[in-house]
Amino acid sequence: MNLKMCKSRSFLKFYFVVIVVSAITVRFFKEYSAMINFFLMVGIPILILKKAPEELGYKNFFRGLIWGVGASLLILPLYVLVCSKIGNISLLPSKGFLNIVLFYLTVAVVEETFFRGYLYSEMENEPFIGPISKANFASSFLFATAHVLIYYNPVMFKVFFPSLIMGYLYEGSGSILAPIIFHWISDVIYQFVYC
Repeated sequence: MNLKMCKSRSFLKFYFVVIVVSAITVRFFKEYSAMINFFLMVGIPILILKKAPEELGYKNFFRGLIWGVGASLLILPLYVLVCSKIGNISLLPSKGFLNIVLFYLTVAVVEETFFRGYLYSEMENEPFIGPISKANFASSFLFATAHVLIYYNPVMFKVFFPSLIMGYLYEGSGSILAPIIFHWISDVIYQFVYC
């Protein structure tokens, strides 16, 4: 994979700074972590690195909506079905559901803007294995590694596989909205059905 900034690879430095700061805030300043991560993963690419929203995938909204909702309706019921047989299901809480939905919407916007929008804008993309591009594989690997480091749990590398789906949705739709929708609905479902 050719990197646009081949000599400096500054986006990798930025990635590691973001992950270290995110890990510290999630661990020690949980009540401020969403705000800090929003600034790091969305604010810095737009305000400091001068990335245009379109460059981060904020375009083709109708197509992104169709792809995101369609993939969610196709894939996530299968996840629920499999996990209902081998995993755990908890009942929806009577209070706090709206907070969960809004929290995970924020998480999806922040993470997808950074991992799909920003990282993709820094990589040259070319085919890798079947429908998986090199940028999708690399950003998914970085996404999974970030989850391992932030949550101090190697099992969190399992997000690599849904990340490949989110990368495919981003590439196919040409819109960051598709992976945001899939990511958001997946996280909300995962709060109640997990395996």
